[in-house]
Amino acid sequence: MKRIFSMILLLGSFSVLSAEMTEGLYDLRKGMKPPPSLLDYEALNKALFDDRKMEMTELKRIKYLLINGEVRLARLELMKIRNSQSHLKPIIHRYAGILEFVDGNYKDAWEHFSAKDLDQDSHFKKICTAKTLTRIILDKTDGLREDWSRCQLLGLLDLNPQAQRWMNILVDLKTIPAKGMTRAPFERQRFSRFEMDDLKLILKLALYLNQENTVLPELTDLTLEQLRDEEVRELVGSIYFRVGSFVDSFKFLEDLTSPNAENIKGNLYILRKKYELAYAQFKLALNQKENSQNAMERLLPLAWILEDWENGAKYSERVFSSPQTQINRLTLLAAFLTEKGDYEGASQVLKEINQKSIKANRLEVTQLYSFVSMMKNEPEVMKKQAGRSCSQNDIINCWFLYQLSQWDAFPLTIKRKDGIKFTDEVSKLAQSDFGEPLQETVYINQLDIEELDDKYIKLVPKTP
Repeated sequence: MKRIFSMILLLGSFSVLSAEMTEGLYDLRKGMKPPPSLLDYEALNKALFDDRKMEMTELKRIKYLLINGEVRLARLELMKIRNSQSHLKPIIHRYAGILEFVDGNYKDAWEHFSAKDLDQDSHFKKICTAKTLTRIILDKTDGLREDWSRCQLLGLLDLNPQAQRWMNILVDLKTIPAKGMTRAPFERQRFSRFEMDDLKLILKLALYLNQENTVLPELTDLTLEQLRDEEVRELVGSIYFRVGSFVDSFKFLEDLTSPNAENIKGNLYILRKKYELAYAQFKLALNQKENSQNAMERLLPLAWILEDWENGAKYSERVFSSPQTQINRLTLLAAFLTEKGDYEGASQVLKEINQKSIKANRLEVTQLYSFVSMMKNEPEVMKKQAGRSCSQNDIINCWFLYQLSQWDAFPLTIKRKDGIKFTDEVSKLAQSDFGEPLQETVYINQLDIEELDDKYIKLVPKTP
């Protein structure tokens, strides 16, 4: 009984103690923090989370490079995470598709845009416009209208009417083309009423659809406020250039410094045969946009005309070329290096052509290789390349072959700066007067030879 009573007293005292300890705990509970978990998922999977953070950082950098037009750097960054199998794979596919689309590799872009990871609505709406354009370019009309309709339903209905009109026309041109379709969007339109963004879209669409003459009458009604915009003036100047109104085109573009404006001004200078000024304009365009293909393609022939071999070689290395035109670019580079006097560099480029392509037998390549080999004192290589050129009716290399057979060191001889002594022995002998006739020493009598021949073939018929 005493034990039970003691236990009751003990419990009672414990209750009083507990009440004293928990007093005020309710007010403090908002500031209390739970103890750290011993099973923290991120701590247990540190390597996994580190990889994910690395991928997120790389994707942010790729997006930044894409926005700034640094396509090559973005491609290099993407290669670091292209084999990732994380939940970020759809984003990687999306960026890879955009990169290929920008570079014009539409087949590769289609492979990325068609990935199953991007078929979900949340990802599809971010690539549907580029995927629709890729379908149009690759002529994949099956499913084109369905993709575009789905694209509109997923949120693109918020686009302004002019932007929707652009895409609708492109889709209709590919799926249900009709006569006059390209002219219809510009008829009965008053450009002076358009907002600035809508005006730019409609002018770009006119250039794309070759409807410059259709919109030409409306250009004179543009307001002063619209023409204060540099991009509008650039588009108007481009339209005037397309229709052949070069004076009006130059008026709109004269004070502009955009790459497209500089290119058009360079083209205008070429038409007036002012090649130095045109060369300067295209250089300005290239400084504004490092990958301007229009500027590069015009700088190369101008560099050749103006004999700027050093910069011509640099432009040849920078110009974009497809696998089909890669050998043409290398041949042009070799030509510039040859004119520059860099025979070692030209030889390396020509060797690369010989190793990579059957186009090494083309006359332009064999002519360059023959000359470069002569300058480098490589007679065996020169003989081989001169033979290839001679077989294609190149008379100069046929002459080279003849000289190689006459001179022991023709490549060195042709580079001699001193005059080569030459005496015309044939003319000298022809004009010489010999007092006495030449005496021939007879070693074998001709009659003896005839008798021997007659013995075998009966030269002299016998009389009956």
